[in-house]
Amino acid sequence: MKKILRFLPAIIWMAIIFYFSSRQTVGIGTNQTDRFLILKSFHLIEYAFLAILLFLAISKKNVVILIAYLYAVSDEIHQHFIPGRTGLFRDTLIDLIGILIGVYIYNKVLKKKLNPLY
Repeated sequence: MKKILRFLPAIIWMAIIFYFSSRQTVGIGTNQTDRFLILKSFHLIEYAFLAILLFLAISKKNVVILIAYLYAVSDEIHQHFIPGRTGLFRDTLIDLIGILIGVYIYNKVLKKKLNPLY
């Protein structure tokens, strides 16, 4: 049961990502460049955070990257069916960069703070 509870924050975060992916993005940004920068920044941040939460449940870097990236791909497929949204392979690559940022942050900063024996 304890192992399942360790996944709960990541599962909740995945549900939040799913919820926001189900919404239209009309009204974000005042021009095309601002809109692109804002939306892609969201991708980086939300998937970096997901990777960190997955690390709290699983301590294996490759498994964290795989699960987070598969979720990113499934999210883009989901967005393909939402009116006003598109599912783009490019966005999965931006998500992957966010995932790698999250892995870096966890390994370089959080791992030492969460477990001082490292």
